[in-house]
Amino acid sequence: MDEKEQDNVAAFDMLFTTNQIQIMKTLLPCFDRPMQKYLAIYIKYQELQYTISYFEKHSHRLFDGQSGQEQEILKVLPSLLPYCSDSQKQMLHRFEQLMSSMETYKSMMEMMEMMQSMSDASAPGEGSTGGNGMQMPDIDTLLSMLGPEQQAVMELLKGGMNHE
Repeated sequence: MDEKEQDNVAAFDMLFTTNQIQIMKTLLPCFDRPMQKYLAIYIKYQELQYTISYFEKHSHRLFDGQSGQEQEILKVLPSLLPYCSDSQKQMLHRFEQLMSSMETYKSMMEMMEMMQSMSDASAPGEGSTGGNGMQMPDIDTLLSMLGPEQQAVMELLKGGMNHE
């Protein structure tokens, strides 16, 4: 975890605590095990109470970015990895791949729509000739240029679009 990520976690922790709570956390190791249990529960209860009251008093967003825009989830995912189990890490990687594939699909669909609008109408399954006399590939030809995983995602997404 880099310094900025640690700063975000520390800033969050500091936002929802008080000096009294920090003192209790510092004193916690000084007590015997049964007392630590109750004190730890009381500390968490105090943090929850403080957090609830914080949101009742403040209506602004937490951690506004420098640009005021929300961070994109894909940019934050690598920061989550240190907190994840192996299976959660695999799930995050699959999610990243899916999001990337969907972005590729979106870009390709935009490109195909643009190419179709530039080309003359032709028989289904055949390429068409654009205004410059150049042969334009059809959608199936473009899809065949993708890798197997991307083709599977495209087919899945294409099937979902046809059912709408």
